[in-house]
Amino acid sequence: MRLHAMAPYAALIGANLFFSGNYLLGGVAMSTMPLMSLMYIKWLVACIPMLLLAHFIEKPDWRVVLRSWKKIFMLGALGIAGYGFMFYQALSSTTPLNASLINAFNPALIAIASALFVGDRLSPEKLGGIAIAFCGVVWVLTGGHPTVLASQSLNPGDMWMIGVICCWTAYTIIARKGSEISPLSSCALQMTFFTLCMTPYAIFNGITLPSTSAAAWSMAYICVFPSAVAFFLWNYAAKHVDSGIAGQSLNLTVPFIAIMTLMAGGTVTSVDVIGGALVLSGVFLTLRAPKARRTAPQTAEAA
Repeated sequence: MRLHAMAPYAALIGANLFFSGNYLLGGVAMSTMPLMSLMYIKWLVACIPMLLLAHFIEKPDWRVVLRSWKKIFMLGALGIAGYGFMFYQALSSTTPLNASLINAFNPALIAIASALFVGDRLSPEKLGGIAIAFCGVVWVLTGGHPTVLASQSLNPGDMWMIGVICCWTAYTIIARKGSEISPLSSCALQMTFFTLCMTPYAIFNGITLPSTSAAAWSMAYICVFPSAVAFFLWNYAAKHVDSGIAGQSLNLTVPFIAIMTLMAGGTVTSVDVIGGALVLSGVFLTLRAPKARRTAPQTAEAA
């Protein structure tokens, strides 16, 4: 029984470990192939097992699910297309650790958006946590020199990551509103819709495969582990673990990537350590704060 109870938490750790690998290996794959080819191959390979998983695990009535095609299409545009394009673009001009530290601000940004668009209230504790996390993001963005903001000389990769977290915030808010869709079925259809929309482009322009063995292995990893496998583990855990705990677990990517960076011979600077401590502390305070009543009842949905 104890092993069964621990399985969802092990699934969360596994999902975040695979997500972390995407930060390091995504840049390797990007170095030898166009972004459009990377995105198309990744989701073409991932959508087939995801459709099978959704069909046999959730057993949805696909005709009923497809009635929400507009919402699924919009979620795919944000979470698959927008998030993915900006994420891999960011990895071409920033470090994986910087990207993960900026991404760690996402739960706090979602809390702000929930207050603005869903009716959640921000308690003083949440506001304090958001302020601390924001200071951490600014510290990372400026390399420990906030005065750089005045000269507007920021790393373009870090700015792409700001777009990434804005995109995922919009994805999360839209997923909570409207009709409820089973999570695996929704994810599978988002991937499928994206692949179908990209197919004419792929046929007309062709697809470029990785040109080195390192890039090929990186591409193989990206197609399998941070997509289908990680989505499966995440959705399995989400059924058995409190959503707040699941949200906080996303910050495991920061220490995972720091460890992977050191193992690969890279360095972790004092700027990374200070910025990471601020971001993670602020997000922890934001998620730990007591939940205030919403101004209006909402129907939550995982997608």
